[in-house]
Amino acid sequence: MPDLKVGDLAPSINDLEWVRGEPLETFQRGKVYIIAFITTTCPACAREMPRLRQLQKKYRDVGLDVIGVVLLERDSTVAETRADVDAWLNRTCPNLNFGIGVDLTGQKYRLWMEPSHSTEVPTPFIVDRDGNVAAIDPTDLDDAVPKVLDGR
Repeated sequence: MPDLKVGDLAPSINDLEWVRGEPLETFQRGKVYIIAFITTTCPACAREMPRLRQLQKKYRDVGLDVIGVVLLERDSTVAETRADVDAWLNRTCPNLNFGIGVDLTGQKYRLWMEPSHSTEVPTPFIVDRDGNVAAIDPTDLDDAVPKVLDGR
């Protein structure tokens, strides 16, 4: 599988098991997305949720959509996974304002994380208005997001 780099067309986001928000099958031209890969057992992921919520609130009206992608850490049924993720979200970010999907098959991990050589969570990706990867795990989302929204 080829590497995933800034400037490449973003991989697909379909086939997630949506726990919160409206299902997203394809990226819409003209919108900017933060795709944040997280797990429910990662303390840093729990700390990241309120910041992602704030970014969604601040920039929704100018075209930002935040999507959380939960990576599975153990085999479980769809119902168990939904219940686990739902309980975790209620604890970590009860006022969630963005979509959360679960990568039940590991396909999103194989399309996004592996080719970008990302091994830690949380790992956010920013997708620009043309559907291209604009940033992989930026050190400062608060700095990177306005730049991508402005086309820089």
